Amino acid sequence: GGNKSITGHAGVGKLNVIEYFNPGTLGDAIDFGDLLYADQYFTGTSNGVNDRGVFAGGTGEASPTNMIEYITCSTPGNTIDFGNLTAARHQPGACSNGTSDRGCWSGGGLAGVDNPTNIIDYITISSTGNAADLGDLIVARDYTASLSNGTNDRGINASGRSNSGSTQTQTIDYWTISTHSGTASDFGDLTNTRMAPATCSNDTNNRGLFMAGSYGATYGNEIDYITISSTGNASDFGDMAGADPAGYPTMNGDRGHPGGSSNGTDERGFCMGGYTYTGPGGTESWYKDINYVTISTTGNSSVFGNLTNMIYGPANCSNTFG
Repeated sequence: GGNKSITGHAGVGKLNVIEYFNPGTLGDAIDFGDLLYADQYFTGTSNGVNDRGVFAGGTGEASPTNMIEYITCSTPGNTIDFGNLTAARHQPGACSNGTSDRGCWSGGGLAGVDNPTNIIDYITISSTGNAADLGDLIVARDYTASLSNGTNDRGINASGRSNSGSTQTQTIDYWTISTHSGTASDFGDLTNTRMAPATCSNDTNNRGLFMAGSYGATYGNEIDYITISSTGNASDFGDMAGADPAGYPTMNGDRGHPGGSSNGTDERGFCMGGYTYTGPGGTESWYKDINYVTISTTGNSSVFGNLTNMIYGPANCSNTFG
């Protein structure tokens, strides 16, 4: 029981591992259970203290997949089949309006090369069944990321690759989770173009963070923040702490495809795992460190602990949102 931040993830080869940690206590993650299939580039959300976490999309049993699966966050165990997204895709953004019980997946990559979509679809988290169409993003994009301000009902999607192949974007879109129909609205821009950052928010306290990310052939350690209920460009928050592939702190926190979660109004945000590649012919590195920040302040992250595996492209959720 108790508050949990939960990660289903992949690394060198796809994994079906799920692990968790207590957001209020520094330390390492421990085993939670298994996904139905090994997966990567999938995303997760939850209905907060109502205790259900949901993972969807990715490159699991198929590439991409439309599978949705769920867990009870407070009880370790394996995932259970929930239903299907409206379209199979990898790395969509995922968010929810918390205890209001609606989860959204936005954008993502369809089957084929450089084939992003603008789909926003939704589920009722406490039930099971297939997703339904909710609306569209302004611009189709894959390797994107989402967050929300919980029961305040605003969903945010930002970053990713546009229809221009490997061109990263800094666009931020927003919509009303419980009622949206049509095309999302423009919110502003991130401080730079990127894809696959980690995200978190302090829920109804209204601040959202975008952490690290890939710029194609390079990687960043920047943390941006926005005020979710307003509109406007993101501002600089600080930088990610570093880790080497064994998970020990170094001077460089650059990484792409990390995972993010938070303990909501308790104000602690997390960024974990990730990937760098100093190619061509260079070094690939997978990370296992968990970093944290205090969302309502600004500053660099600190090391919280380690995951059980070196991973990138995970899905995350938490049962700590109100």
